[in-house]
Amino acid sequence: MVIKNKLESIRKMEELELNRFPEGIFKKGEEDKILQFLKKYPVKYYAIRDKEKASGIFKLKVDMDKVLEEIKDYNLFTINVSSANYIENQVLVGEIQFLSDDEVYATLSVDREASVRDALKNPSFNIKTTIFDDKVLNKIPHFNVIYSYIIEHDLQDLIVEFSLFDKEVGMKKEKVVIYELRTHY
Repeated sequence: MVIKNKLESIRKMEELELNRFPEGIFKKGEEDKILQFLKKYPVKYYAIRDKEKASGIFKLKVDMDKVLEEIKDYNLFTINVSSANYIENQVLVGEIQFLSDDEVYATLSVDREASVRDALKNPSFNIKTTIFDDKVLNKIPHFNVIYSYIIEHDLQDLIVEFSLFDKEVGMKKEKVVIYELRTHY
């Protein structure tokens, strides 16, 4: 499986029916659609992500009443229910990749307030090992939950950006929420 950009990532997550926070993709000038989204999914905080380029402008914790003001610098973007609404429940966040040759790459944080970007900048765990390395992998809290989710959803050989919560959240009411799948960007 090859995922070349953020839009392909969104399509693949929808196709695979992965658990995500409610999210809408918008273009500049679609304020009415945005207001409908906010009304359908009312929460305290939303995240706004640039979908034109990798490492674009990302805002994790935008108050509901500030969303329209905060989208001014975007042309193509998503708005989703923010993980910041569940910081007391987040137990692990970051990105992980299980390769078909049994290698594991992971950059993870146990900081309840961390985003994936925060985890990449200041990880609690930054590993390259194999799936058989119990000495290393047993140190990662709830590793078995993430491993099971990735195997169950056939996400091997992909970089998976996720959060793990101690309660069920997201559209499918599961403990794992997927933010993005990557291969070639």
